[in-house]
Amino acid sequence: MELISLLYGIYPRSENLRKAYGKWEKGQLTSKETSSIIEEESRRYYDLMNEASIDYFTDPLFNWYDLLRPVVLSIDGIKLGPLARYKATNTFYREPEIEKIGKLLEMNEFREVEENPPLPAYHELDSESYLYFLPGINSLLKMSKITGNFMDIKERLKDTYLEIIKKIKMRRLLIYEPFESDDIGIYGDITEAVTTFLVVTDSAKKLKALEGMKFFSIISDNPYTYSKYCEIPGIKIVDAQSTRINDGILQKVKQYSEDFQKMVVANTESFDFLPRVIADKKIFSFKGGE
Repeated sequence: MELISLLYGIYPRSENLRKAYGKWEKGQLTSKETSSIIEEESRRYYDLMNEASIDYFTDPLFNWYDLLRPVVLSIDGIKLGPLARYKATNTFYREPEIEKIGKLLEMNEFREVEENPPLPAYHELDSESYLYFLPGINSLLKMSKITGNFMDIKERLKDTYLEIIKKIKMRRLLIYEPFESDDIGIYGDITEAVTTFLVVTDSAKKLKALEGMKFFSIISDNPYTYSKYCEIPGIKIVDAQSTRINDGILQKVKQYSEDFQKMVVANTESFDFLPRVIADKKIFSFKGGE
């Protein structure tokens, strides 16, 4: 069985970038200077992905203060609310307050935004391995306070995602649903527009809605559940909340070798939960190395 490695989500910042953000927050660095440092740090991250032979990886999202913020700050009708806890962790995010889904603002050029390092949201790499990242529509709505019409907001958010894909000219996109989602079928038009990787938090509901859709990979806790709905099934198996370097990947996936010719192996959460020095070592474990 061929293992295809995938790293997604926010990657931990280096000490250099942490210091730069501290200076930026104190007004000691301009937004332009900070943006240049983010760009430099992103290039170092891509070199590291190449060294570790990671087959697919998302943008490191170094200037995303949480999984939602650059997206919601780029859509009229959404504002930042109070801090909310992310799952059962010590990580917090600003809860979006959504009245409506309005005009899409400039997302991928330099722009200063509220309570977040400057955009662009992505620092692209011209590589077949590079994936853009968007938070799952279902999870974004679950993590938000909705004050407008829910179904209208949901449909308009999907249309806005399609607009983002077209405007940035995405070729490959990873969508991450960190919460259980009962409407994966909402991504039908998106899978037609871009090569789509979907990371789900398992809840095998409404699978019939996936029939005829064209996901490249659906990464879940159980690859059997979604294998018929994608080209290559995937499994979340590299523990992003454990500092242990060798997760014994080869032994864990051995049970699937007779059923799948290829399998995507991915992290269970953003590596941002780990110290940078651990994360930089752990990426070499995706295919069984240390």
